[in-house]
Amino acid sequence: MKESERYVTAVLAALSILDAFDGKGPLRFADLMARTGLGRSRILRYVGTLEAAGYLVINSSHGTFELGPKAYRLGLTIKQQYETMISLLKPRLEELSTKADATAFFSVVRGNQRLVIAKSEPRHGVRYAVEEGQIRPLHVGATGRVLLAFGSEDLRETVLAQDALEALTDNTLTDASQIRTLLSEIRTVGIATSIGEATGEALAMAAPVLDSDRRLVGALTLAGPVSHMEAKVDLCGELLKQESDYLSRRIAAAGD
Repeated sequence: MKESERYVTAVLAALSILDAFDGKGPLRFADLMARTGLGRSRILRYVGTLEAAGYLVINSSHGTFELGPKAYRLGLTIKQQYETMISLLKPRLEELSTKADATAFFSVVRGNQRLVIAKSEPRHGVRYAVEEGQIRPLHVGATGRVLLAFGSEDLRETVLAQDALEALTDNTLTDASQIRTLLSEIRTVGIATSIGEATGEALAMAAPVLDSDRRLVGALTLAGPVSHMEAKVDLCGELLKQESDYLSRRIAAAGD
């Protein structure tokens, strides 16, 4: 058995409680039960442990739970790893979002998932809900498939060799052979498109950003409601190619 396949069930269950706070504020006990599928006694046991370790705070007067200071510190540590890149990305994402009138964001690979490290929303019009710090499976949607297509062969095999690929919506593609075919096409054309795979009724387009050795740095994405995006697929594709080329040159220059 590989070391990556060794795990402790109790630890995974406790971490699922922390995962329940993804993009959420204070949660009640019923929320934790609904979002983790764990029973009352197990949640009580794990919550007590997480609070003692500083990863949860229990607000007894309101009957709610919140992420604690240790969780904040871990998140801050990850964010600091990308500070230099984020300072480069922010103004470029703002400009890209304005030109496309769509939400622009940048994602990187973390383990077997993708992580959004920077975003910009259009000042006016319809917005696509995405938050910095959001994580999604790598097989899902345009962003994940760009990261898989231009990432390492080991990463692709690890992700696609899973027994069952998770479906986030009814439109999520979970057939590994079909995904492999798409990844080959994406490597050829340099752009990935998906509709309703990560979020229902949303259209996303993504392109890779590479370093001077043509290694993957991350994925640049434009997204919005299907009704808003369908008429400008060509425009968004051209903008993504231009901006991904620019960012690749800037990152390559910074590394030389």
